[in-house]
Amino acid sequence: MIRTDTADFKILRAIEDLKVPYPKGDKINSLAKLDPEELGARLGVLEMEGYVMTQSQTEIEGSGLPNGISAAGLTNQGKRALAGPRW
Repeated sequence: MIRTDTADFKILRAIEDLKVPYPKGDKINSLAKLDPEELGARLGVLEMEGYVMTQSQTEIEGSGLPNGISAAGLTNQGKRALAGPRW
């Protein structure tokens, strides 16, 4: 298992690097390179912490993650976290 902070940073950086508002889960994972279940769980936690907003498969079509998340985008707090000293 990857350290949580490392995994979270990889996910946030992947979302930012894709340069679209809500990249699909499979695109995020192509950069973050995590187990799809782990990615889905981490995205859920990041959303609860206010770093990302997720979309479910019912909101957007495409390949989703096992927990139903199909896309995620950075919030202002997520953008600040990437620029700040947390990582």
